[in-house]
Amino acid sequence: MKKIYLLLVIGLLTSPIQLLAKKVEGKIIFENDTLEVVFDIPTNIFTKQPDYEKLQYRVKYVDSEGKKMVLKSDKAKEIQFKIGEENVRMLSRINTLGSGMLLSTNRNIFLKLEDDGILKLFKFFYTQRNTTMPNSPTGVMMGGSSYSQETYMLQKGKGELKKPKFLSFKKDMAAYLSDCPSMVEKIEIKDFRYNDIPSMVEYYNSNCGNQ
Repeated sequence: MKKIYLLLVIGLLTSPIQLLAKKVEGKIIFENDTLEVVFDIPTNIFTKQPDYEKLQYRVKYVDSEGKKMVLKSDKAKEIQFKIGEENVRMLSRINTLGSGMLLSTNRNIFLKLEDDGILKLFKFFYTQRNTTMPNSPTGVMMGGSSYSQETYMLQKGKGELKKPKFLSFKKDMAAYLSDCPSMVEKIEIKDFRYNDIPSMVEYYNSNCGNQ
C-alpha cells in the first residue's frame, strides 16, 4: 500500500498537467481588428508559469460582453498578455513542426516570440514521453514518465519555421543564414554554437538584416 501511495505522489509531482487557471488581461490581434479580453491562462501549480504547450493550440478568454470563448491558433494573428514583468507575445505561424506535438487539426500554431526582427526567434514547447519498461527482477511493466521540454525555432522573413539542428549545427546554420557572410564566418570559426542561438539572432538582426 505504501509503495502504491509513493508512486501516486511521484506521478503527481512529475506530471506536466497539474494546472490552475489564471485570469490575465490581454489582447487578440486579428487581421483588421484588436480585441481587449481577459484570458484564462492555464498555469502550472508548481512553477506558476503558463502552460505554453497548451496555449500553442488554443486559449480560453472572456470577451467584453462577458461571454466565454475559445480561440484556436489559426483564427488570429497574435495574442498578447503580461505575466509578472514579462510582456508575452505569441504569434500564429503555419504549423510545419511535425512530430512531438499535441494532437491538433489546427493549420497554425501560436509560438512564443523571444526576439523580433527579420530573423525571428521563437520557443516551441512540447512533452517528452518515455515508454514503459520492465522493472527487474520482478518483470512487472512500470509506467513511463513524461516531462516538459522547450526548443528554439527560427523564422527568416516570411519563410517556414526552422528548427536548428544540434549535431550538424555549423553546417545547418551556415546554409540557412548564407545570405549573411559575416554571420557564416562566425559560425564557421565557432564564435556561434548551438547554445548561442539568442545571441546569434540578435547579431543577425543588427548586422545582416539589410545585406
